[in-house]
Order: sequence, then structure tokens, then C-alpha cells
Amino acid sequence: MKAVLEKLKGLLIDLDGTIYVGNELIPGAREFVHTLETRGVPHRFVTNITSRSRRSVLERIRTMGLEIRPEQVFTAPYAAVAYLQSKGIRRCCLLIPEALEEDFSEFELSDTEAEAVVVGDMGSGFSFERLNAAFQILMNEAELVTMSRSRYFRAEDGLRLDAGSFVALLEHAAMTEAVVCGKPAPAFFDMALSQLGCRPEEVAMIGDDVEGDVGGAQACGLKGVLVQTGKFNPEILEKSGIKPDAIIPSVETLIDAMAKR
Repeated sequence: MKAVLEKLKGLLIDLDGTIYVGNELIPGAREFVHTLETRGVPHRFVTNITSRSRRSVLERIRTMGLEIRPEQVFTAPYAAVAYLQSKGIRRCCLLIPEALEEDFSEFELSDTEAEAVVVGDMGSGFSFERLNAAFQILMNEAELVTMSRSRYFRAEDGLRLDAGSFVALLEHAAMTEAVVCGKPAPAFFDMALSQLGCRPEEVAMIGDDVEGDVGGAQACGLKGVLVQTGKFNPEILEKSGIKPDAIIPSVETLIDAMAKR
């Protein structure tokens, strides 16, 4: 781990599964963030959370007793909005929870005719009717945009299907390929790096998702550090073929190392 940290100037840090699980901070997470702040280590919290708006994510974190500034949180919805703007798309079909719609307030919404179908984590809202309506729009040459390819995540009651599983369904049915605006898309990491003002080789991504966090980061030239919290699973790690630059029990492990920088 020491060798990984030596040349680093900044960190990208996952939230769900890395800083907290459910409504509880992971032990040592508060102290870890405090150390980054007091040592002046450039960092951003990068998340594929698409069940809540950016405002709601911040509020939830604060209720756990952790203060994070809004500009420190880089979300997949933020990246998706930037992508839609760059393509000149104005009308969207949103497969996202109602709580997230405020992040897409500038777009015209339609469930029948749209230029893009945008997918986030709807949970039980992924009904046949909603998915079939989106499928019909895609068959009329709309673009499929997803904020996550994650297959599942860990909630308080165990593992739950994530948006990526439903994106795969739509891709198969409509014979199309989704544009990914969250991790592990290179554009997502590029935008986060530009906020840090660091080069890829100067930054490590810390997270619990071996594919989205570690593999995605390494493909973009960053270091990938896997934490054994959240949805970490040694069998999934072995099957993935991905070799993290470091595997640590939790972010608490990094407190002493960052304090000595």
C-alpha cells in the first residue's frame, strides 16, 4: 500500500459501500475524511448512486454526521446531464426514481416519444410496463443512456439488483448498446480528474466494486484500491481477472498512511 500512495497527489473515493453502508458510516470513515481535509489532500467523492438526487445524497451523508461540501461530490447523474447537453438532446424518457428527477429538470419528459432513454436505479419501479415503454422508444432509434452498469449493490437487507441488470435487458431487446455516463466510463473519470487538476497516474480510485471502481480506474491509468467493505466478494474478485493495486480492509486502513504524507 505504501508504494501505491507514494506518488499520489489525489484520491477519488466511492461512497456507498466505501464510506457508508445503509444509514451507517463505515468505522473510521469520518476520521479518514477528516485526515484528507487536514492534510489538504485533493479528493472527490465519485458515485453511481442514481436512487437519490445530489442534494439528497449530501443530506443523507450529513445525517450520518459527516460534512462534505457539494463541490466535492461528483455523481453519475451530473455526468449524464453533461452528456445529454453535449448531444443537444432535449426530450428524455427517464427510468429513474422520482427523487432524482430534480437533477434532470431542464429536460422535457415523455414516456412515448423521446430522443433518449435514461436509466438509473428505480428499484421496484422497474415494472414490465415501464421497461416495455422504454423498449418501444428505443426501437424508434432513441439513444440508451445509463448512469450505471453495476449489476447489484449491498443494501441493509442484503444484495439488490442494480440498474445495470435492467440496462442489459434493454440492450438485448432493442439490439442497441448503452452509453455509460457513470463508472466505469472513461469520460466519467476524465471529468472527475479535471476537477482534481491531477493526471491519471497521480490519482487512486478507492471503492468496493472491483469492476466499476478498480477496473474502470485502472483502464484510465489510475491506481485502483479495493476495500473489503460494502459488496466486496473474494469470489467475484477472482472471477473478474482484475488485479487491484492494493486490497485493504476499509478506508480506516488509510488514516495513518495519509497522515504521514
